[in-house]
Amino acid sequence: MFTMNADQVALLARQLYVEGPYLMRKMMHYRIVICPFECLIPHVPPGASVLDAGCGAGLFLALLAHSVPDVTGVGFDSSRPAIDTAVRMTEQAKRSGLQAELRFVRLDAGEPWPEGLFDVVSLVDVMHHVPPANQKSVIERAVQSVKPGGVLLYKDLADRPLFHAWLNRMHDLLLARQWIHYLPIGRVDEWAGEFGLVPVHAEAISRLWYRHELRIYRKPSNP
Repeated sequence: MFTMNADQVALLARQLYVEGPYLMRKMMHYRIVICPFECLIPHVPPGASVLDAGCGAGLFLALLAHSVPDVTGVGFDSSRPAIDTAVRMTEQAKRSGLQAELRFVRLDAGEPWPEGLFDVVSLVDVMHHVPPANQKSVIERAVQSVKPGGVLLYKDLADRPLFHAWLNRMHDLLLARQWIHYLPIGRVDEWAGEFGLVPVHAEAISRLWYRHELRIYRKPSNP
């Protein structure tokens, strides 16, 4: 298991995002303050292939590439500026000696996901941006992309306590200009079981006024 503390992750984020639009870079620098990436990284094993759905500017894959040996990753997002920033970050990192293979693509909602099966499929702070009518289908599509024996890494903001949930709602309304749709973690657990996944780790994490729910589900290996 590979571990980093929050300060190490924050330093790495600042080193990774040194080119591109100022606001986008600063968002990556300060996202560490909100999102506990140091709690996610240990759940990705060396040599894993990772599909990061809704990857934004590629921060999670970039952190993995610099902290977990021999990781390869594909990230996709509907935002063109975010994907452009991720590509630019990767090009700069390769000039600095990055060996890991990372690829980022822009996909609109509803387009087919990147082909293939992956050791790890991650949904990090994605589901509260998905309309409720589509949330179950996104979970199902993520499960379909996991290799037998692989894992679905799920992290999202909690709908409880209400005060914390309200503060985060105001955050997204201000920065993303979006009224978010919390997905109760019990429903995620229910759907994961319905799609054949087995829970292997559950954790609630608090940071500032943000409350996070982390789940690791494993897809059983083929007989």
